Amino acid sequence: MKIIAYLFITFFLFFSTVLSAELITKELLTKAENKYNIFSKNRFIAVKEELLNDLKNESDIKKLNTVNSWVNYIKYKSDKKVYGVSDYWATLYEFVGKGMGDCEDYTIAKYYILKELGIDPRRLKFTYVIYKSRRGKNISHMVLAYLKVAKPKSKKDILILDNNNRLVLPASKRPDLVKVIKMMNGDTGAKSKKWKKLETGMKRKKL
Repeated sequence: MKIIAYLFITFFLFFSTVLSAELITKELLTKAENKYNIFSKNRFIAVKEELLNDLKNESDIKKLNTVNSWVNYIKYKSDKKVYGVSDYWATLYEFVGKGMGDCEDYTIAKYYILKELGIDPRRLKFTYVIYKSRRGKNISHMVLAYLKVAKPKSKKDILILDNNNRLVLPASKRPDLVKVIKMMNGDTGAKSKKWKKLETGMKRKKL
């Protein structure tokens, strides 16, 4: 009986760990509705059904395009207006839960959804750029870059997922991105304080 009880507890703990590792759980849906509203819950259901479930067997390109378009429908709003600070990295859960955020938040959400869909995180880079607006103003901006090859030799080998553009295009076709300042990925490289804090928030499913 002791052996059976031990095996049952071990299985339960393992199963609970697997469930908690899921990106979108039933517990999260309940918390999102309680903290925000039914629309928040429905956005998470859409992420689970329209993205995670429907795209799991599709090509990488299909995943990139669909996730980019879907996430871009979420409303843009500055960190100052949403969180009262000038610079804040929201978790996927905060961003989707609130239904608003800035360029870093779009980048983060796309990253974690694509990672959950099986895209190699070594190919996904948080990329700080200088973006030239339609008015000709240079703006600090973040996009998600997908490396078509492990070591890109040209801009053609880098696809850009950007909240300012519904199309996933090679960097060579994005003249409005006038300069790349920095590429990073905390999953496969050095982790900044912001990345560590983001990682902790993601594990806690911080809403």
